[in-house]
Amino acid sequence: MTTSQTSSAAAPSGPSADDESARLLTDSASRLFAQESPPARLRQAETDPAVAADLWRRLDEQGLPLACAPEAAGGSALGWSAVRGLIEACGEYGLPVALPEMLAAHLLARAAGLGLPAGRRVTLALARRDGDQLVADAVAGATEAHDVLVELDGRLLLLEIAPAAATQRRNTAGEPRTGLRWAGAERLLQDSVASAQELLLAGAAIRCAQIAGAARRVVDMSVGYANDRVQFGRPIGKFQAVQQQLAVAAEWSAMAAMAARLALADPGLALPHGRVAAAREVACSAAEQVCGVAHAVHGAIGVTAEYDLQLFTRRLKGWAAEFGSSRYWASRLGREVLANGGRQVWDQVVALTPA
Repeated sequence: MTTSQTSSAAAPSGPSADDESARLLTDSASRLFAQESPPARLRQAETDPAVAADLWRRLDEQGLPLACAPEAAGGSALGWSAVRGLIEACGEYGLPVALPEMLAAHLLARAAGLGLPAGRRVTLALARRDGDQLVADAVAGATEAHDVLVELDGRLLLLEIAPAAATQRRNTAGEPRTGLRWAGAERLLQDSVASAQELLLAGAAIRCAQIAGAARRVVDMSVGYANDRVQFGRPIGKFQAVQQQLAVAAEWSAMAAMAARLALADPGLALPHGRVAAAREVACSAAEQVCGVAHAVHGAIGVTAEYDLQLFTRRLKGWAAEFGSSRYWASRLGREVLANGGRQVWDQVVALTPA
């Protein structure tokens, strides 16, 4: 199997041909990420905060963080479908900053009619009460962001990060996931606004797109390795068993790409629950399957710190565990079907499919 064969097996993951602005955005971002986020910088970012600061500076120069911000705030007011390719590129290059979260925060704020302060980085996170405190357990990009958009009881609230008590943690990919606590929950919630879209859906949707991009990268790496690694006198990619496994991984990568399309199909601000839930379940399963095949093909070298594969498979595993697991979203979908008495399942499937 060749790289070109793998690419043709996978469904196109970029923007549609008639969406020129989205295509140009994705292409421009991909070139920037290839230059600014090579594997060496991903390793460096795990221990050096200056990497993230420099990346944000480059992103700001290109205007990418404001792609979904309102035009009145200096943004481009793009919708979900227009930035899908951009978020996939974040996954493909393992971008070690919370750009997808900032894009999603602007889209959620626009849907709720909530203005975000200009000139400040914002991320998003799920929140919960703990007595008189508001708690966000795993906030991506909190070390570089000024504010975090949280949801509690169906309401959105923008919180400044600086006053919060912070606990530094990392996910399986080594990405910062900060625990934050704010005192005075009731006082803070007085400034909340009704959420027009569920924040959990937004988080699940951006992780779908990141998984699609990283899965594509991992499959390409596995095909390249199989074509280069010689065993018993020929490349291991010539063995039928290896070809079959790579074909399975390519199929799952294609399904992840289609899942991202499904989750982020709306050109505006809508995130249909059923579509996102179905897409998330598929994307999480794809992450598991692609990782399994990639490490089987690479063998022991794939888990070594010096080899690049683990940088992306660790991200696939980490992103699949955030904003609801495959089991969680499958359960939510199942409960919806059962709530309708199990009737008209096919009609529900068709309704989830974009026209």
